[in-house]
Amino acid sequence: MKYLQKISALLICAIVLFSCNSKNTSSVSHISVDLTIKRFDKDLFLLKETQDFSQFKKEYADFLPLFSYKVIGLGNPDDPNYMEYLNQFLNDSTMNQVASEVAKVFPNLEEDEADLEQAFKYLKYYFPERNVPKVFAQISGFNQSVVVAEDLIGISLDKYLGEDCEFYSLLATPLYARKNMIPERVSQDVILAYGLTEFPFTPKTDDLISNMIYQGKIRYFVSKLMPGKSEAEAMKYTQEQLDWCKNNEDLIWGYIIEQKHLFNTQYRTIIKYINDGPFTPGMPEDSPSRTGIWIGLQIVKEFMEKNKDYSLSDLMKENDYAMILRSSSYQP
Repeated sequence: MKYLQKISALLICAIVLFSCNSKNTSSVSHISVDLTIKRFDKDLFLLKETQDFSQFKKEYADFLPLFSYKVIGLGNPDDPNYMEYLNQFLNDSTMNQVASEVAKVFPNLEEDEADLEQAFKYLKYYFPERNVPKVFAQISGFNQSVVVAEDLIGISLDKYLGEDCEFYSLLATPLYARKNMIPERVSQDVILAYGLTEFPFTPKTDDLISNMIYQGKIRYFVSKLMPGKSEAEAMKYTQEQLDWCKNNEDLIWGYIIEQKHLFNTQYRTIIKYINDGPFTPGMPEDSPSRTGIWIGLQIVKEFMEKNKDYSLSDLMKENDYAMILRSSSYQP
């Protein structure tokens, strides 16, 4: 009898947990999205053999100008000398080594396709009017990790080869930055870049608190489109770094208030709290960087909890960050 009671108790707990998760995550099973990441990177380097640029340009008519202008800076693909410029990039010995490494680390992108397909289902759920962008893989020569334009996204796979990648050592990429240059960050960085591009920062006042809440809002957006990601993942923190923030939340907030930085509009002050780095300047060296963004995320969560009538769409359009702070009644 006791055994049966234990089984019943476990079943009840499982049902309760499932119910809680169901309340926190909206179902998107009815939304149809078919997403494929096109391997522009592979097809580009195949041009060395085929030299069939006209067919390549036709196949990638929508993405090639974005890549050419914004990523590798070669200009107009219709330029009569364009193939000459492009061949210099394709025949560069380092770029060929990079292409080989990308092919090894990313033989396919099935996991990222699945993650992004699910994320864009949530995009259509919260923003039905928005188009699902076309997504392309690229080799950027270690430029932007993700580039976003209207209905187009390019992912620089050479920026996600793993923290021990030799190229990053040669480029003197800081160790703290390399920790997030890993394959597991690809899909999340796509949604982060999409959020930053589609919902730009247009504050009433460009001060620290507005920057903190805006950046927190973007992380909240990421968490809503990727509900399977933990808060640590949404912040690109380790679990230990997130625990530090939770355990020292009053210290972070108190320091900002004590320094009278909350409404400071100086760029050098603002970036201390929102830029990447080994730690947050002015705080203990075991602190993570971007603690201002984490506080901003907590303020947004409090605001959304207290304002149930606010949809995600309403939040992303809201640029009165002082109002969000007041309405959140945030106190660590």
